[in-house]
Amino acid sequence: MKNDTSKIAMYVAIGALVAVIILQLMGRLKTEGYEGGDADNTEAELEALLAELGDEEPTPMAEDEDEMEPAPMGEDSDDEM
Repeated sequence: MKNDTSKIAMYVAIGALVAVIILQLMGRLKTEGYEGGDADNTEAELEALLAELGDEEPTPMAEDEDEMEPAPMGEDSDDEM
């Protein structure tokens, strides 16, 4: 039984490896590399974004949203423990 399980695991691993290789060769497996940016440039972009977001006025909430209350839970929900 132990040999059967190890053989099954081996065949699954081989099948997964073959599938990854085939997908890579076909160009269907997309991998992205991390491109680190210049630290000074990144900080400048972040500051510009924060300044842009800070200039916007907050959107007013609808009148119904101010008066909404949470939905009640079932009466026996605390007793179920």
